[in-house]
Amino acid sequence: MPEARKRTLFQLAQRFDVAIIEDDIYGDLSFSLPRPRTVKSFDDDGRVMLCSGFSKTVGPGLRVGWLAPGRYRDQALHMKYVSTGASATLPQLAVAEFVAKGHYERHVRYATRQYQRQRDIMISWVQRYFPEGSGISYPQGSFLLWVELPAAVDCVKLNQRLAQHAIHVAPGSLFSASGKFRQCLRLNYAFTLTPTIEAAVRTVGELATEMVEEAQAHQVGVG
Repeated sequence: MPEARKRTLFQLAQRFDVAIIEDDIYGDLSFSLPRPRTVKSFDDDGRVMLCSGFSKTVGPGLRVGWLAPGRYRDQALHMKYVSTGASATLPQLAVAEFVAKGHYERHVRYATRQYQRQRDIMISWVQRYFPEGSGISYPQGSFLLWVELPAAVDCVKLNQRLAQHAIHVAPGSLFSASGKFRQCLRLNYAFTLTPTIEAAVRTVGELATEMVEEAQAHQVGVG
């Protein structure tokens, strides 16, 4: 979200006296500096609850998050206690020391450089192997690529075909409460991109192209 819209969003929240829960889990993985401002940075009355964590930046198995709750501290503490109780102390202490000694910032700088390189490689593979007319996002951070395939491709059905090759993607409908984005999918480039991963991306593109060709053949047959 552009910075101007973040400011406008906060002003709307003030106008209608509502809270904002801001998920900034990928904020530190921005490819450019300074990192994008949060809505919380405009907050002068404590109505924004800023959430983030370390599972996307340090390690996926590190389930340590944090919350800056503003005026809602008491309610947040109550919800924490009644929903999950206490969190494991040792991982929190380890993360705290990792941050305090400056390792976190160095790690994030390295990770973002690596993700940016891998983004460009993944985009080149999608451009090479996916059906003509596919649309590709151009992430400015993180390690996720959003691809919109031609309308003939149902990515839920595509995933079923891919399962026969022991390959799985995240269909776009997973990210919609109403089943939208069935022609979209999400690709992850967090891992080191190997020839095996390239072969998997090529298979995704080939099967998607088959679905496009089948739809075209059906239209010709009907015609």
